[in-house]
Amino acid sequence: MTSAEIQRLRAEVKSDRTAFDLRLDELEALVLVGATPPVLAQVAVALHHGYGAVEAALARVARLLEGSVPQGADWHQQLLHTMTLEIPSVRPAILERETADFLRKLLAFRHFFRHAYAVGWDAEQLASVKLAALAR
Repeated sequence: MTSAEIQRLRAEVKSDRTAFDLRLDELEALVLVGATPPVLAQVAVALHHGYGAVEAALARVARLLEGSVPQGADWHQQLLHTMTLEIPSVRPAILERETADFLRKLLAFRHFFRHAYAVGWDAEQLASVKLAALAR
């Protein structure tokens, strides 16, 4: 791995972090008490995109430092798990277990978001996920 590859990884992860921070800013600005369906949808989209930014950064790290991202139907879960592990001579642990546990909840929400075509948004569920995201 070259110095240029490491510098590119740093720049890409920084960009992913900026995208995540922008989603958090969106979440802070959205009020859920008495929220209309469009506002609930905005919260859901911000949570979805926020997780996507984190996952993109983790996948970049895995691809460059480990040579690949996990494969298979559960690759998203495996990615979170492997990022909690130190891989000697390759990289330190990237995530604390508590952070990975929180990200699993966001991943589950993203899965719901992508597959719940006929379900309305539950303001309480969104508020719970929103608060957890903002606490990070």
